[in-house]
Amino acid sequence: MQPAPTNKKVETHQLETPLVDALKTYDRHDRRRFHVPAHAGQRLYEDASIWNQPFRYDLTELEGLDVLSEPDGVILEAQQRMAELFRVSHSFMLINGASVGLMAAMLCVAQPGAKVLIPRNAHRAVLSGLIISGAHPVWFLPSHLPEWDLWGPVTVEQVQTQLNQHPDATALFLTSPTYEGLGSDIQAIAQLCKAQGIALVVDEAHGSLWALSDQLPTSACHSGADVVIHSLHKSGGSLTQSALAHLPEGSCVAPALFQQALNTLQSTSPSYLLMASLDATCGFLGSNAGRARIEWLLSQVWAVRGTLQASLNHIRLYQPQGAAAQFWDPCKLYLSHPLQSGEDWGATLETEQQLAYESAKPGGVLYLANLGLSEADFEIFQTVITAEDTALPSAALPFAALQQETVASEQACLPEMILPPREAFFRKGQKVPMAAALNRIAKETVVHCPPGIPVLMPGERIQAAHLPFLPESGVWVVAEP
Repeated sequence: MQPAPTNKKVETHQLETPLVDALKTYDRHDRRRFHVPAHAGQRLYEDASIWNQPFRYDLTELEGLDVLSEPDGVILEAQQRMAELFRVSHSFMLINGASVGLMAAMLCVAQPGAKVLIPRNAHRAVLSGLIISGAHPVWFLPSHLPEWDLWGPVTVEQVQTQLNQHPDATALFLTSPTYEGLGSDIQAIAQLCKAQGIALVVDEAHGSLWALSDQLPTSACHSGADVVIHSLHKSGGSLTQSALAHLPEGSCVAPALFQQALNTLQSTSPSYLLMASLDATCGFLGSNAGRARIEWLLSQVWAVRGTLQASLNHIRLYQPQGAAAQFWDPCKLYLSHPLQSGEDWGATLETEQQLAYESAKPGGVLYLANLGLSEADFEIFQTVITAEDTALPSAALPFAALQQETVASEQACLPEMILPPREAFFRKGQKVPMAAALNRIAKETVVHCPPGIPVLMPGERIQAAHLPFLPESGVWVVAEP
């Protein structure tokens, strides 16, 4: 029986939208966006139809739009054009970010129990891949630049040492370039890997433009790697969460296997807006206008670098010398203040000068020079940094003690692994206060920034050196029997 109609007025009200409000507030600040995504709030390509009416084009797997998991139409054609642009054998759209590409790569190159060589500065998505696949990591440290509070590239000698010690390893995962733009000699490392018959996966998330300009280092796509992952939104200008995976010529990974791994991990309801963003961005980057924009960006970067290197007396701007320069991305502007931590200084410049940064650590602040920035943005950046330097006292000296406090010992950075990550993840756990964590086995990842060196990973023993870096709220550990 249907209820009788009523004339009573139903009161309605709009629920609060804290995230929407925060986005609007951030935009109103009109900051200079030296951070990801690389479009810096600007549309790089001219076609405005989709981007001005996103709800109209927020579609799904309908007639004529192809299927991401089994592409044989327009998605396949778009991916083939991407492969042509990056000069690789196969390219795949990633709508769960570069993270899903790294996890898929792990499924392709490492079976349960297999040894995988991984430097400690790998993205946490690599750890997720270990948990999913059941592979066993062999951790080692990349090189270190203590005077800059930076972790550097993985050297050829380090890789050779690991290969000698672990001849049964099946794969090597590398992050190149690092967050701050320091790249490894992938070509030489790839030769070592091929000689020993192991797969080389390169997280080139922050080097998406390398394959598109002769003024940038040679991409891993053309250096012998088997799988290369690009966060196109980080430096190419696509929408956040859109990325690409590439299988270069001669890859040991079969395209059908990689597609199967992606189908295991990616959403079955892919965002056509994200895919369209990848398509449009690659179309732009491959055009004359796109190539000209990349060259314009590099000219702006080198002009700013030249002025700052010539004028700064106290603030330092990182720039490698010698052979390391050929594997380094100049678009990563890493600055160190002599008297303030990077966190304090970066936050001050963002609040007072509207100069938004990408990341900050005790040793410095990272600003990313992006395609979406304007000439005025670079002029203001240069003016602000120069004025900061001029205002410092003539006797200002680098606060070296501050940087030393941020670097744990090698023993702390490479803890004893008691359980493989997958086993630790599935064990029963409990959260304990920091004071009770000593000698317990970590069940969670403790890392303050995804590209940084983790303090702990699942399965590792907590040592005294780790305690100051643990969350004050406590840490999840494997429950004792």
